[in-house]
Amino acid sequence: MTQCPYAAALFTPEFVADPYPAYAGLRQDARAHRITLPGGVEAWMLTRYEDCRRAFLDNDSYSKDMAGTWTAFQEQRVPITGDVVIGMGDSMLVSDPPRHTRLRALVSKAFTPRRIEALAPSIEATATRLLDGLLARGGELSGRADLTTEFAALLPMEVIRHMLDVPAEDGERLRRAVEAVMSNDEDSRDAAMAAFQEVHGYLAELVKRKRVEGGDDLTSALIDARDQSDRLSEDELVSMLALLLSAGHETTVNLLGSTVLALLRHPDQLALVTREPERWPDAVEEALRWDGPIQNAIWRFTRKPVTVGDITIPAGEAVALSVAAADRDPARFLNGEDFDVTRGDRTHLAFGHGIHHCLGAPLARLEARIAVPLIFAKLPGLALDGAPSYRPSTVSRALSSLPVTFENVG
Repeated sequence: MTQCPYAAALFTPEFVADPYPAYAGLRQDARAHRITLPGGVEAWMLTRYEDCRRAFLDNDSYSKDMAGTWTAFQEQRVPITGDVVIGMGDSMLVSDPPRHTRLRALVSKAFTPRRIEALAPSIEATATRLLDGLLARGGELSGRADLTTEFAALLPMEVIRHMLDVPAEDGERLRRAVEAVMSNDEDSRDAAMAAFQEVHGYLAELVKRKRVEGGDDLTSALIDARDQSDRLSEDELVSMLALLLSAGHETTVNLLGSTVLALLRHPDQLALVTREPERWPDAVEEALRWDGPIQNAIWRFTRKPVTVGDITIPAGEAVALSVAAADRDPARFLNGEDFDVTRGDRTHLAFGHGIHHCLGAPLARLEARIAVPLIFAKLPGLALDGAPSYRPSTVSRALSSLPVTFENVG
């Protein structure tokens, strides 16, 4: 098939800054596209809402098992880029039923709604402390901040660090390692693999320590989680902690930044939620749809030939489900290119769909619902101070910098 010109524009610097024109072109051109990712990895991409939703649900046609299904990987024809590194490990993210069912059930016993909701006071306290720190600065830093590096990147790591009982002095190291894994552009493949190994090595030592010490933390709860005689193996434990660490940090960092940026760029919507504070959760949901934290869901692999429209994807191929494109599909969302907090439609795919729906979605939502209103309340007159920048990634929609100014009334 002839490559659509929009496919050739993927992952360029212009695309990283604003991917949505290319996604709109792909959506309109065809229902499936053959694409080349940074580093030379070949894959397919689906961009329409209904096609992505069906693929999320079709576990007979699609697998998450990279090693067991992807022909090019089995034949060692795939360069080890960041995308490939993300697919490694031993977690439920890269597992199919019945193994996925077993792992998710065990993790759910530890990662409970009660445990998440109990975090609300500490999330608010941590967010307040970080924002007060920005307000207290004098000199050239007075009234200025990079909300990505000085707030959004710090809050989620503090939250997940406390949940896992990671010492404070190790939080920054793990944050940088997680970002290196997710920043899977062409130039970062070696760094991604090294960071992946660093995270897994660190967490293996954490598990050893917590087996001895115990405690009322998520790591200890996962060690203790069992279903009758079944429990997580050592490799499964480490991979699960790595998944919770990376997903619990990356998605929330991106969500915080994108929600603030969307509201700053749409002052009418910001004025609305300020007048009607009960709409803050709606603002978070609309940000998830309009400019969500994940562009492309972690790959699926075709178990058999899959027909999408008039295109047949062969068995053994990698498929990216572009939730960023799907969540602006005009066939599903009227005026989908508009940011509208009154939309009232929460059927977006930002956290996936089906059995692989993100387990950490309630935590990301909780952090955003607490932190975003606090940002605007504590930083009066918040405004952009130049253009934001994004970290190159084929998976995440990740702000690397969000420069702002505010009135330092202290």
